[in-house]
Amino acid sequence: MIVVHDHLGGVEFTKSFFESLISVTTRNCFGVSAMNASSPSERLAEMFPPIGRAFDIKKGVKVRIHDKKVYIGIHISVMYGVNASAVVNSIRNKLRYAVEEQTKMPVEKIDVFIDGLTH
Repeated sequence: MIVVHDHLGGVEFTKSFFESLISVTTRNCFGVSAMNASSPSERLAEMFPPIGRAFDIKKGVKVRIHDKKVYIGIHISVMYGVNASAVVNSIRNKLRYAVEEQTKMPVEKIDVFIDGLTH
């Protein structure tokens, strides 16, 4: 649980909130065709549909918060034919804006891993 205080009081954020916000923001970026599993446990969960659905919203998202700064890592597939560099820059800009706007916490680093291409 992360607590952010301002002049109106405090707000508590869970890691699950960050993962959901990052996942939804990334999925809505042009050129992103899928979020990919980023850990062996996520890959294993994909093999079993009932378990895999529980992991779906946060699949491919890693969030770390240290000293009130947010560190993000995401694993994606992009559409074939799009400029991958432009997609990554767009994702970084949108994620930084969304997280900082919603939480008032600075985003220190965003790592985007392109794991595949789709048609």
